[in-house]
Amino acid sequence: MDVLAEIEKINQTKKDRIQSYRNACASTSHRQLFNTLNHDIDIKAHGLTGTNREAYERMKAQKLAEADARDKANEEFWDNLT
Repeated sequence: MDVLAEIEKINQTKKDRIQSYRNACASTSHRQLFNTLNHDIDIKAHGLTGTNREAYERMKAQKLAEADARDKANEEFWDNLT
């Protein structure tokens, strides 16, 4: 086997590994994780009223935006590896 063919085989193995790691990391998004971890709090928060409810909804929206940004950054990270 010539050197170029060996290099191509190594590169394909590398791509396969990266895709495998990417799939494993993408199985749960940061948004899903936030929602799962805060499910009980979210249920209790339905009882909030007025400014307390508004403050909770703002905080939740901010946390979800941060989670979405982390998910986007992760996608860009994986895209740049291949």
